[in-house]
Formats: sequence, C-alpha cells, structure tokens
Amino acid sequence: MCLSGTRVALLEDIWKWIQAADHTKSAEIFLLSDLAGTGKSVIAHTVANRCHDASFLASSFFFDRDIPERSGPQKLFSTITRDLSAWSKEFSEQVSLVLEKDPSVASASPSRQFRQLILNPSLKYRSEKPVVIVIDALDEGYDPELLEILCKEIPKLPGSFRIFLTSRPEDHIVTELSNSAHVRPRSIDIHGAINQTDIALYCENRLRYIASRKRLGAHWPGPHLSTEFQKKAEGLFIWVSTISEYLSRPKTFNPDGKLKSFLSDRNPSGLSAEAKMDELYSKILENCDWDDREFVEMYQLIVGSIMALKTPLSISALQSLHGDPALRISEILRSLSSLFTGLSEERQHVRIIHLSFRDFVTCRARSAPKFERLYVDRKTHNQWLAFLCLSILNKGLNDDIPGIDYLTKETPGINGIPTIADEYVSEGLWYACRFWSEHLVEVENPISDEFLTALRNFFSTKLVRWIEVLNSKGQFQGLGNVREWLRVSVFALT
Repeated sequence: MCLSGTRVALLEDIWKWIQAADHTKSAEIFLLSDLAGTGKSVIAHTVANRCHDASFLASSFFFDRDIPERSGPQKLFSTITRDLSAWSKEFSEQVSLVLEKDPSVASASPSRQFRQLILNPSLKYRSEKPVVIVIDALDEGYDPELLEILCKEIPKLPGSFRIFLTSRPEDHIVTELSNSAHVRPRSIDIHGAINQTDIALYCENRLRYIASRKRLGAHWPGPHLSTEFQKKAEGLFIWVSTISEYLSRPKTFNPDGKLKSFLSDRNPSGLSAEAKMDELYSKILENCDWDDREFVEMYQLIVGSIMALKTPLSISALQSLHGDPALRISEILRSLSSLFTGLSEERQHVRIIHLSFRDFVTCRARSAPKFERLYVDRKTHNQWLAFLCLSILNKGLNDDIPGIDYLTKETPGINGIPTIADEYVSEGLWYACRFWSEHLVEVENPISDEFLTALRNFFSTKLVRWIEVLNSKGQFQGLGNVREWLRVSVFALT
C-alpha cells in the first residue's frame, strides 16, 4: 500500500511526537482510532519499522483475536517486559531483581505485571532517548483492566515513553481514552483531498496488477472505469484490495464485466465504510453457485468452522479435524479465495482477509434479509467443533504415540515428563488437545446423546493421555471451567 499524502503527513506528525519525548515529563499515548479498512495496521507497522531503524522501538504487540496468545491482554506486559529487557541492559537488571525476589510476578495479573515489571524498573532507569511501544488493534484484545492501566497507570511512566495505539472506534475505548490528558486521539480523514490522492495511486497500482495477471493489456480498463473505480473506493483501501484480489484470481472469468458490475449503480456510493464492505462481500459471495445444494452445505460447514475456530488452521488440519476425506474444503475455499489468505499450500494457516468480513458473516448478515443466506451462526459451529474435537481425541490419543502412558505405566529409565515429538501429534489433534474444553464450555442444552457418548468416552479412556500430551508441551492448565460446565449443563439433566 502506498504511503503518500495523508499517511505521510500523519506519519510525520507521529514522528515529531515521538522525537518530542522528554524524560522529565510524563508518558503519552497516541491513539489512532478509525473504522475497519482504513489502513491503521499499515501505519502501525510503518511506525514500528521506522522506530526500529532509529533504535527507538522498545516493543511492539499486535492483538489478533484469531491467535489465543494475542487475543487478550494476558501476554501484553510480559512481552513488553521481555522486549524492554532485551533493548536495555539497565532495565533488564532491574527486572531480574524483581523476579529473583518474587518469581510469581511473571504470571501475575496485568496490573501487577505493569507496576512491578515495567513501571518500577522504568522509574529507576530513565532513558533520555524515546522509548516507543507500538500496540496495534487494541479493540481485538482489550478488557476493563487494560483500559484502566492505559488511562491511569501510563502517565506514571517517565516521559521518554511513547505508546502508539491503533483501534477501531469502540465506545468503551473512545470514552475511556479520548478524554485523558495524556492521550492524543487522531483519526484518518478518508474523504479528505490528500487521502483521495493516496487512493488514486493505490487504485492505479491495483488495476495494473489485475491487467498483468489476467493479460488484459497495459491500458485496461481505460480512463473512465479507472476514474470510477477510484470514486467508488471512497478512501477505503480494503475495498480496493478485496476487489483486486477477486478480479485477479485464476477462476474469475470476464474481469472486465465483473469490474463494471462492481461499479454499477447497484453498488451505491455514499454508504458508511461498514455498509460499503458488506455490499462488496455480498457481491463476491453472490457470484458463487447458490443453486448448488452441496455448495450451500459446504459453505455453512467450512466457513462456519473457520469463523468459530479458536486459532487458524491449515486446510489439511481442517480436513483431518472434520474426519471426512470427501469434504471438498480446498475446492470450496478456492472459490472464495479473495476473502481468505493461506490457500496456496495445504499447510498454510487459513485466515480471513479482514476482520470486517467475519463481522459481516457472523453478525450483520443475519439482520439484513438480502444477506441472510450468507450468515453463519458461530454458536452452532462452535458446538459442532466441540464434538469434532472430542471425536479426534478419542480416535487419535492412542498408545502408539511415543512418550505416552507415562502416568499409568512404569517406564524404567525415564525421569520427569517425556517429550512427545511434534511429528506424532498432528496439527488437527493438537488443536483438539488445546481447545476442546474452550469449545465445550460454550455448548448449550439440549445436548445430543451422540455428543454425551463422545464425552463419556473421552473421560473414561483418553483423559490421562490428553493430560500427558499437554504436559509434554507445558500447556496443561486444569479443568476448572469444564467442571463448572458439567455441573450446570450435564449433571443438571440427571
């Protein structure tokens, strides 16, 4: 994506703010808050790279609700502490003293970690150069405790600290942060004249890319359609990117006609950014064969599963998790290739192209009759994934896995917990080991007999092996949430 006009001006403002850091004053936050698809993450990465080159970047953390370790604040301050320790020898020495005195801080609450691992050491070692921390997509991982820290604790840091935040403009975040004296709120004017220059350059680049991929000639699609494409984009880079990916894919026939269709009056201008992306997603999806009953079933099963997963999986892992070799996961996803990434190889993780797409198919499509068939119910698919996880655990946790059964059998010469090699635990099986309980606790009554049978089988024959596998990877965290779910959802039936 080009970084001219609006973005260059914004980046220069951010850079001046960073360089104005003064260790004798208080820390500040630069909050870039705007709608999905406006390029916030691109700016966050650019700021991080520029700060890294200038030796100002102390830490960067990118929230992602698809990745458990980055879907909440639990790892945020431990990551920042680790990065600060690597960045500064003096800071590292202060942190080491804290952990030697009280090792429990490493797994403490975010508030306690911030105070003891970041705030206190920073007050004993004050850097005269900027200490920049970049945090992207706050809306994907915040909670009230984190907002409290950002509002009340950050100003206690020395003024050499500069925290650059990006987020969608959610009410809680805007209300809590924008009124704080140490926070500089900013948004991107996607309709401004300078941003229109940016989007024009980006549109030109993307159209050249499509023409090259589809061998349409250097002058495609002509000045009229090129100008119309820029106007219809209305400053939304993700809109341009999604269309260009769709038109350039091998299975898209007649890209010229498809582009004209996207630019027709049926795709009106003047919509909000959210509504504009909804129209685009629906138009792409409507080009699929909805008269094919098998496609409709596969769309619901596969797209629904992806939306309900706790972390992204590869196509091969999705296939093994569903346990049906006849399931055409790869074929169905390739028909939707402009909406997903990670489809070129079966072992790449499949991810949605943008958070706004998940919001559309799992939420907004349900309330609009014209989008209703595109809706996927995450709750239904979550329950199905709970059953699939139990099924793969019951089939896959066998005694032929080297290193298993050490809790039930005497194994001479083995001290401690044996290591179970990754090659013996497939990606699908490992996903089931990690997340079956998270899917389970979201299952609601009525519960089918088939599901209860799979659950009883797991507890009676596979529980110990599951504990062994998780212990070997250092991932076992107990079953308190499952115990409570059993009490409320299962034992209540008896």
